[in-house]
Order: sequence, then C-alpha cells, then structure tokens
Amino acid sequence: MSGLQLDLSRLLHGEQYLEIHRPLATSGTLTCRTVIKDILDKGKGTVIVMDVECHDEEERHIATAQFVLFFVGAKVGGPRKSDNLKPTAPPPQRQPDAVVVEKTGDSQAAIYRLNGDFNPLHIDPDFAAMGGFSTPILHGLCSLGYAQRHVLKKFCDNDSTKVKALKVRFVKPVLPGQTLKTEMWQEGSRIFFRCSIVENGNVVLSGAYMDLHSAPAPAAGSQSSSSSGLQAEQVFNMMSSRVTPDLVKRVKAVYLWNIKKDGKVAGQWTLDLKNGSGSISRGPPSGKADCTLTLTDDDFVLLVGGKLNPQKAFMNGQLKVSGNIMLSQKLQTLFKDQSKL
Repeated sequence: MSGLQLDLSRLLHGEQYLEIHRPLATSGTLTCRTVIKDILDKGKGTVIVMDVECHDEEERHIATAQFVLFFVGAKVGGPRKSDNLKPTAPPPQRQPDAVVVEKTGDSQAAIYRLNGDFNPLHIDPDFAAMGGFSTPILHGLCSLGYAQRHVLKKFCDNDSTKVKALKVRFVKPVLPGQTLKTEMWQEGSRIFFRCSIVENGNVVLSGAYMDLHSAPAPAAGSQSSSSSGLQAEQVFNMMSSRVTPDLVKRVKAVYLWNIKKDGKVAGQWTLDLKNGSGSISRGPPSGKADCTLTLTDDDFVLLVGGKLNPQKAFMNGQLKVSGNIMLSQKLQTLFKDQSKL
C-alpha cells in the first residue's frame, strides 16, 4: 500500500470471510499470499478489501480469506462499492433456533494477543484513546471466536471439520469482561448467527453465517433434540433472547422451574431476573429461589405459548407455585409473543 497515508490507530476490522478447502494440519508450513482487491471511499473513512490465499508445502489450496479493513477518517478516494466483496446475509425473521450466553474474561484481550495479533489498540489505554476508545477493546476475531464456538457447540458437536465457510461483519466493539449472547438460526446447511452484548444490548456481530459441508439432521440443529429430551429446553433457550437488563430491573426475582415428565421432575431451569443482566441456566439456582413453579413439560409449553391460563392451571393443580406466589405474575412480560415458539 505504498503511497497511502493511513493512521493505524484509526484502523478497525470491518468484515471477515473464511473458506476452508482442506482440513488444517496440526503442524507444517502455510504460505499465505495477499492481494488488495479494492480501495473504497465510504465517506466517513476508507475501506480496503484484501483477499488471502493459503497453500501448504505441497501447494495444496488450504483456505481462502477476505479481510475488510476500515480506516476511520481516511480520505483517499475511490469507488463506494465493490463486486469483489463477499456479501453478508441477514438472519431469518423468526425466533432463533438456539441461543448461547457467555461472559468474556477481563484479561481476554491480553490472552488473545498471544496468537500474534499485537495491535496496541487491545492492550494500551493511550493507544486506544487515540482511536477514540475509553479503554482497550477486544479483538473482533476474538469476539467472533466466541460466536463460532457457540455455533459449533449447538450444530456441529464441536467438530470444526464440519465447517466449510463463514462470513461476519463487525459492528461495534466489545470490552473485555462483557457478556456475549449468540443467537442462531438454521436454514439447511447454513447457520445464521448474530452476537450482542448482554449488558447494553448492542449488536456486535451481524450479517453473519457459517456454511457447513452438509446440513445437520433436524434433530441436531433443533433445540427440541436437547439432552434432556424435554420440549421445555427449546423454550428456555429461545426465551434467553428476551432476558434483558431492563427486564431484570422490573422483575427483581429468581425463579426455579421444575419440569415434570411421567410423574417425576425431569428437568430444572433457573430464570434469574434479579442478578446482573439476568440469565437462564440449567439446574437449580446457587442460592434460594424467590418463586418455584412446577408443572409438566406439555403444560409448560402450553403456558408459555398462551394456550393455558396460568390462574386456571394453578386452581386445578396443573401449576404448583411455592415461595412468593405474587412474583409469578411478573412473568407475563417474558411470555409475550412466545406463542410462535
């Protein structure tokens, strides 16, 4: 890029594409050749589109990547669009098929640097301030790594050899220590995903998808195929996307759900709308639940879907509530629009 006057402190990772042509070996030499495909004028800055082709010692094609870099405030001219850019894709307009929530570590950026990405933006407060950030931010590819693992866990049995390609747009930065929520939708062999920060609701990864070599069986990609064998697990996973800090402020309670099947409690879930930014987790709470609700798997699905009146279910014994019974009424906000589950 000889002749271009670009400020590296204003560099942001805009988009990423990766296609894997052959399985990656555990050792060997990889040669990657980079070509600048386009330099785009986006008004608020300059975008550089770079294609990378990777080959092993025997010149076998291992992978293709595309980096989209955004230099904030840079003015170098050029077209606004590129036919070479790998497109992003919006997710389906429906409830996600899977949701995973995971907190990043406070030292995550420092640890991620060990892979060789030593950009001071992610470790040096003074350099981060030059880029307009109040504190060092997490690497975009590190945030993507969290989301990728969530997709692999839900749809690939943690087998990375099932992945053919992926694409993502980095929307906003993540601060080390923040909690990431990945929502996923399966359409054939493509898994769409979107990642947001639980603490503030900001979407950080959008237009993202992972293409698999073959479509997982409906049971593998569906939450109804959960290890518990209960329909309730699908509902709780989808319900995770509705747990927000605002809901926690309004409810301020911890709920324990006992889901019964064949006359016995077959699964337990904790709905924490009291601590932090809220969460839904498998099993009983670490402390005492403020309200405990017990009902069958089938009745739970009907209740959340709006097909079973909670008051009638309580009166006729289908729904048993212990603890602070009045808190059960605060769940109506969470159950809204769940009839599409």
